[in-house]
Amino acid sequence: MQILVIVLLIVSSGIFAIHYFLLRKESKNIASQLYEINRNRTNSKIKISSTDSGIGELALEINKMLEEKRKSEIDHKRMDIELRQAIANMSHDLRTPLTSIMGYIQLMEDDSLSSEEKKEYVNIVKKRAEALQILISSFYDLSRLEAKEYKFELSSLNLANMLYDLMASFYKDFSNKKIEPNIDVDEKVPLVIADENAVRRIFSNLIQNALKYGNDFVSISLKKYKDYVVTTFTNDAPDLSEEDSKHLFERFFTVDRTRTGASTGLGLAITKELVEQMGHTISAELNSGKLSITIKWRIKINTQ
Repeated sequence: MQILVIVLLIVSSGIFAIHYFLLRKESKNIASQLYEINRNRTNSKIKISSTDSGIGELALEINKMLEEKRKSEIDHKRMDIELRQAIANMSHDLRTPLTSIMGYIQLMEDDSLSSEEKKEYVNIVKKRAEALQILISSFYDLSRLEAKEYKFELSSLNLANMLYDLMASFYKDFSNKKIEPNIDVDEKVPLVIADENAVRRIFSNLIQNALKYGNDFVSISLKKYKDYVVTTFTNDAPDLSEEDSKHLFERFFTVDRTRTGASTGLGLAITKELVEQMGHTISAELNSGKLSITIKWRIKINTQ
């Protein structure tokens, strides 16, 4: 009996020793793989030969961590590139009106200029300064929106009345471009919950966008569709590509690749942030040379 107990102890000790040796060997193997992955910055994953469930779970968790680390590095690089591009775009967009202002100021220092010429240059400088002020305000507003610091005062709004008011204020702009907009508004649409100032800015941005890029055709509609009030702003866009239409709401994106100052690419980015942060949705679609920007406003639910 004693001999049997001794044999069992020896066998158990041997099994334990073998198991310990294999575990230690596998841990060294894992450490070596981690060292190579970190040193060479590869996308490899930990591979094991052990059938031990504990080692398997450890390797699985390490691989999850490596995958998260890889995604974090990719996101960091993307954000770094976007930041650098944003700084470059901001610098260019600010430099353009500033250069123009400085140029006209130098011209006004010429004593041979007539009073009429100086007055004309002063008016130009004022307009450039106003454009610069709007640009800086847009930078600030977008940064506040992206940081979720923009405060909304939500209330029940009649979008039809607001749209009519804004369209009236743009009457001269449409006349100057000789565009007769096609307006299709259902005055009996339900109320929506939104911030009045935000909605006015959204509609103004979209009307200005249609005016800026539409040459002959502008259509604006407001209808009830299922559980939404839907506004659609459409204009002809012969120079817009299908690929461009996918990036319209990105900050600083502009179809003008040379960034001549005609557009900063901030208007639609701000519009998207305003719409979505109020709980509504916005989308863009290019079809047969016409761009349509559609907003689906959630209808106010009557709880009475």
